Amino acid sequence: MFFFISGISERSKELGRTTNLICPACGEYTSMTVSVFYKVLHIFFIPIFRWDRHYFATASCCGAVFEIDPEEGRKFESGAAQSIDPRYMHRTGNYSQTEVCAYCGEPLVPGALFCHRCGRPVS
Repeated sequence: MFFFISGISERSKELGRTTNLICPACGEYTSMTVSVFYKVLHIFFIPIFRWDRHYFATASCCGAVFEIDPEEGRKFESGAAQSIDPRYMHRTGNYSQTEVCAYCGEPLVPGALFCHRCGRPVS
């Protein structure tokens, strides 16, 4: 008798950060975390094949999530590009529901008029 163990799973990997950008969502000067999400076929818990790669950038200022064109994502992953051109980023419907302070990035309490961390007014 022979048992064959295989499966498909989804995985993600943080590729790094890109800095010195103006956020296309809120207009703030920010950095973004670039990640890749993909599916993996594994046999006996050993990854064999990866497919369906999607690249995303998450803005640290407002939590907006942008999908990155695959070609640009591959360039960033391989190290050929140090930053992502905003022309190749497309806003997704998935973004942080929590408001954050535009000055310090602290999550805000719903309905707050001032940031409890830095004291600046919420715009």
